[in-house]
Amino acid sequence: MTAIDRALHFLDSHGRPVEVAWVRHVCADGPRGAVLDALAAYQNPDGGFGNALEPDIAAPDSQAFAARLAMQILITIGAGSDEVMLRHLGGWLETAQAEDGDWPFAPGVREHALAPWFAGWSFPSPNPALCLAGAATRLGIGSDRLHGRVVALFDRFASPEALAAGGFYDVLPYAEYVPWVHRPDREAFLAALVSKVTADVEAGAYADAGHFFEHVGPPDGPLANGLPPDLVAAQLDRLLGEQAADGGWPSPYNPVWRSWATAAAAVTLRSYGQG
Repeated sequence: MTAIDRALHFLDSHGRPVEVAWVRHVCADGPRGAVLDALAAYQNPDGGFGNALEPDIAAPDSQAFAARLAMQILITIGAGSDEVMLRHLGGWLETAQAEDGDWPFAPGVREHALAPWFAGWSFPSPNPALCLAGAATRLGIGSDRLHGRVVALFDRFASPEALAAGGFYDVLPYAEYVPWVHRPDREAFLAALVSKVTADVEAGAYADAGHFFEHVGPPDGPLANGLPPDLVAAQLDRLLGEQAADGGWPSPYNPVWRSWATAAAAVTLRSYGQG
């Protein structure tokens, strides 16, 4: 039984329907429509996503961190800008974005269970703004006004020095934005990302291989292609080795995250020709 087979067995027993459908489509020729149907359970009438798609944010209200996860799924299944779900999400991105370029929490988000790190989150911030704008670029959505606001936010907050000194969640917005957009300083920031990821691997800073690939992205992406192939191969071996006996991947967070971590690992392995 392959690693992906074991992951599907785990997800069938312990996963959420959205992750089951996602992995079955990407890794086992399952129907694409099942992914959209499962994801639709988390989309609100305003086009945004909530309803605990992001397990650490229980509110039904639409918010940026759930939108990021939905967009990651939509990217991997090849969603186009003409997709109904994506058009509705694009509408929410336009209306919910603040003038400062970020997507702050609606008041209702803080009226429900919220992980401590989100309870204290301040906006505007590169995370989630850059993450959403990078994903929107890859999906072909977002107006010039929307992306222009994020450019201004990037210019306000970002620097190679901040990137080099940042922890995992400080680096994440750079990793999800810089490789996919056109900027005069893009190559300089890409080089800084390659150096940062390489240094963090050598320092043992990644808690697990899943976090490494969350930064690095797909095998055909600019960041993956900029890293030494043996470094990426070693992290693929590490990812395979981290699969638990029950077929799932562990998570240091809310146990519900095991479903997402397992699905993300399986999709990563398949995209890199492993598993």
